[in-house]
Amino acid sequence: MKKYKNMGEFLFGTAFLFLALVTLRKTGMAMELDKNPAMLDFFRSFDPQSVWTIVVFLLIGTVLTLCVQSSAAIMAITMTLCSTGVLPIELGIILVLGENIGTTITSNIAALGANVSARRTAFSHMFINVVGVFWVICVLHPFFTMVCNIVGCDAGIINTDVEYAKEHGSVVLAAFHSAFNVSNTLIMIWFVPVIEKIVSRIIKPKPAVEDEESRLSFITAGLMQTPELSILNAKKEIQVFGERCQKMYGFVQTLLHTERGEDFNKLFSRIEKYESITDKMEVEIANYLNQVSEGRLSLESKTEIQHMLRMVSELESIGDACYNLARSMNRKRQHTQEEFTEKQKEHIQNMMSLCEDAIEQMNVVVKYGEQRYVDLNKSYNLEHEINNYRNQLKNQNILDINNRLYDYQMGVYYMDIIAECEKLGDYIINVIEATGIREKKANGF
Repeated sequence: MKKYKNMGEFLFGTAFLFLALVTLRKTGMAMELDKNPAMLDFFRSFDPQSVWTIVVFLLIGTVLTLCVQSSAAIMAITMTLCSTGVLPIELGIILVLGENIGTTITSNIAALGANVSARRTAFSHMFINVVGVFWVICVLHPFFTMVCNIVGCDAGIINTDVEYAKEHGSVVLAAFHSAFNVSNTLIMIWFVPVIEKIVSRIIKPKPAVEDEESRLSFITAGLMQTPELSILNAKKEIQVFGERCQKMYGFVQTLLHTERGEDFNKLFSRIEKYESITDKMEVEIANYLNQVSEGRLSLESKTEIQHMLRMVSELESIGDACYNLARSMNRKRQHTQEEFTEKQKEHIQNMMSLCEDAIEQMNVVVKYGEQRYVDLNKSYNLEHEINNYRNQLKNQNILDINNRLYDYQMGVYYMDIIAECEKLGDYIINVIEATGIREKKANGF
């Protein structure tokens, strides 16, 4: 049912787009612009061979597309003007080139608040089109003649015969637009490494380096026009959130084997910083999802947002559990010079290995669970193993204290770590349950 619904929405949207373009064209024809003296005098006042005219019409095309934020709409208007004989085909072509520049500026505006990668991508889009417009203008007449030959028009007649231009102008403009983009892509693709270097030099990272410590990667540019695309970006952000939690847990494992001193303090500070990052990620992703939920959404999308809100809450709890593990290790380091026994170290390592497998499997479910079959039983089995191992070590700890293998306080530090690992396992399984994947598969989605 969902498949047919999406197909219907696609067909409706496509049909509505063409209806709007046809209506725009008919409206332009009904206005009889070719009989408007002011309009005719305005365009005839420009010399198509003048450099000044080229610059002016490039700016007009760019500004109009930027204001309307639809190159398709401005293209339709340009084609209407040419097909009525009001706008000479040479000026229409320059407008088309300006529209190609204007359509790239919108993405640059949207990327202003995004991270450095997004800004570089948007700028490279504009850079490629601007360079493309420059080289096409340098070879404009032979390029235009080539396009006319492709569509079966006479380049000389279309520039001088108004009736001929009315008949073939729209086809030539559309073909020119396509030929320009295809040709520019085929040329510029060979200069991608050069473009990458130029863009990287122009768009530099902010003083606060945008590396792995940055908070968000996909939703910094704000809501997408389509709510479903916003949900998709939020899903990607949650995947990054899960990977960041796994990396934070890796720091905790390293901290367990780090000797006392400066290295320990630096690593503990980094874990502390990651805990702050996970807190902020939870708030920002949740706020983003709440904004998305205010739009028009299907029942399935609303349910999906509820699942995602729970996921970010549980992922933040994983960050808290990792930080609590680090705090337990730090507390032991500050209050005693004693070390865990070899058996205790072995048990802690085994427990942390189980948690490592659990968090790795969690990220597999979060990333691929909706795309392919994922064995959820593996995650549940790991969670049961963690619980049973915690109970076993809890009972063994009492016996070891009674047998004076270590004192009571060391037993407390030891069980704090074991208990926190068990909580971590609970949060991990909560994330998996929050995905709703089992529910979706049960319903046949």
